[in-house]
Parts: sequence; structure tokens; C-alpha cells
Amino acid sequence: MIEILKYISNGLIIISFICYLLNILINKSKKISDDDGFNITKDIIQEYDMINIIENTGVISYYNPRRGVIKLSSKSYYGSDLSHIGIGLMEAGVSVIDKKGNKFINIFKNIVSNLKILYIFPIITVIVNFITYTKGDAKVGLILVIISTLVIYMINSILINANDWVCNNIKKVKSVDNDGKDKIISYLNNIVSLNKIIFLGELISIIAMVAIFIDFKL
Repeated sequence: MIEILKYISNGLIIISFICYLLNILINKSKKISDDDGFNITKDIIQEYDMINIIENTGVISYYNPRRGVIKLSSKSYYGSDLSHIGIGLMEAGVSVIDKKGNKFINIFKNIVSNLKILYIFPIITVIVNFITYTKGDAKVGLILVIISTLVIYMINSILINANDWVCNNIKKVKSVDNDGKDKIISYLNNIVSLNKIIFLGELISIIAMVAIFIDFKL
């Protein structure tokens, strides 16, 4: 029973990461605008002059809460496909809720400058599930998984609020038609849903760690 819980936990987390990558790859070929990611992202945050958008030389787009800067990868900066525009708009949403005083971003900005680094925690949970078999292991494993679960809970809260803001303000983007806007909303909703599945995997891992610790038998 405990092994089944661990497999389910790992499966949910790993499959969510795979689906996230597939979501990006599948939608890279779907052009939804004649404008680029920079201008589209700029349009939706036009009321927030204090938020800057720059090109990131790396492959990842992210919001730096310490500097108040959205760093778009070159593909997101110049791209016009659903994947890269959607990624840019999600980071725009994160930047806006930060400026509105999101309590979880305020916590994280004292630790990291790139919130996406925090996705290392579900990977830690997967490793813990693989190597935990004894009560001694479970004592340490439970602490690590609880921390990981709290981090993912906070990330999910940030993404849900950011997604809600983008969906409510997508009309500000003039260079994308209504069909394209619907696709963006669906794309972002998929990201939020996958993060919820990761959180579920974290919760199941906590149950597995507790079961090992109390030597639960079915």
C-alpha cells in the first residue's frame, strides 16, 4: 500500500512536468498574433510603468521580484506563438500581483530572484519517495516533503492569482483576436491545473511518509 502511494505521488509529479513540456512544444507552432511577445506583454501591463521587460539571454522566461523586471527569453521576447506569448503573459500576471503586495512573493523574494528555481522541491519529493523505506528515513523525508508541499502551495496560490489577473485583463491585448485570447486563457489554465496535480502528488507523499513513520500496515 505504501509503495503504491509513493508510485502514485511520483507519477503525478513526473507526468505533470512532462505534460508541461509537451504543452509548450505542441503550442510552439500555433501563431496567434502578428505582434511579438514583448509588445503583447507590454500591452497587458501598460498601467504598471514600474515593471520593466527585458530580453533574457537564457532559455527561460521569468519575473525577478527583487528588481521588478520581467526577463523574457529571446523566443518569448520576439515570438508570436501561443506557448511563448502565454509564458510572457503569465510572468506579467506574477509581476502585477507582486506590485499589489502578494504575501508569498514577498517571502520568496528574500530567498530567490527567480521563482521557477523553487520547482526543484517537487523533484526533491520524488527522490525522497524513491529512497525512503525505514522509520528513520521517513522522519527526515516527512520534514522535506512538508516543506516542499508548503512551497508548492504558495507557488500555486501565486499562479492562480496571476492567471486570474491575466484572464480578467486579456482584453487590453489588442494585437490578438478573440480566438487567440481564448487559446491563451486555455493555455494558462492548463499550467495552473498541472501545478495543482503536482500539489496533489506532494500531499500523497506526505501520507506515504506518515504511513512509513508509524509503520502502518494494511
